[in-house]
Amino acid sequence: MENIQTVSIFIAGFLLIALASKQIGEFFTRIKLPKITGYLFTGLVVGAFGLGFLPEDVVHELRFIDDFSLAFIAFAAGNELFLPELKGRFKSIGWVTFGLVAVTFTLISLTVFFLADFIPFMSDMSPVSIVAVSILAGAILVARSPSSAIAVVNELRAKGPFTQVILGVTVIMDVVVIMVFALSASVADALLTQVRMNIGFLLLLLGELLIALIFAYGVYLVIRGILAIRLNPTIKAGLILLTGYTVFFLSSVIREATHANLPFEILVEPLLVCMVAGFLVTNYSRHRSAFDHILYDTGPI
Repeated sequence: MENIQTVSIFIAGFLLIALASKQIGEFFTRIKLPKITGYLFTGLVVGAFGLGFLPEDVVHELRFIDDFSLAFIAFAAGNELFLPELKGRFKSIGWVTFGLVAVTFTLISLTVFFLADFIPFMSDMSPVSIVAVSILAGAILVARSPSSAIAVVNELRAKGPFTQVILGVTVIMDVVVIMVFALSASVADALLTQVRMNIGFLLLLLGELLIALIFAYGVYLVIRGILAIRLNPTIKAGLILLTGYTVFFLSSVIREATHANLPFEILVEPLLVCMVAGFLVTNYSRHRSAFDHILYDTGPI
């Protein structure tokens, strides 16, 4: 009971900060910056590493709000990928994705390698170890923030060829980054331990992606069922958001359970699951219009 009261107080405090961030976001638009920049700025100022209005342990308690928000953002991303509008742009999406991965990975890896003497923890490493760390650094920094990109698109209600290419790249990058990191981790491990690459790790990765796709199809069926029922749009929106939150919750449960009971950890990427589910609803159901309206009306910006 006491814990519920504590969380309720924290939620009330969070709501006040959220209202303040809305006003700060409006201010940032006056200097030609997205509202999300104002939201991020507010979080930095009042968070655990700023003024401390929301201590670090409180942020953990409010993690579920983050999950609801990310689920909504991912559904919105999938909803934007309407196949008839993407025809003729698949080549562009592929080349942009390849360019981002190849250029970022190469430049970062080379930069870390040549600056190793100036990086304290790398200065005494052997050349092989430096190569391994450089490869991992390149893989890590290939990652993008799909939530930020999608939030900006939603805020501006952006439409058109450029937006579709960017969203297509955003969705594909979420898969590519996982694969690049897994491959890089295997190569780095092989270099450091001087043993052959661990094929099992790559198979685990493919298994995780397969599970995510199956999971996404299940979420698609649930959302399609919700949209097919005659309910108030607000209730439908709540059920869809709850479905998205459930994806994040189950992903966490699976990760913790496998970590505790298996020699390996299974991570079902919830953002990818929700994006694919949104994509399926938009392209393979009769409820694209209803889904689009619910996401539009539910959006905070």
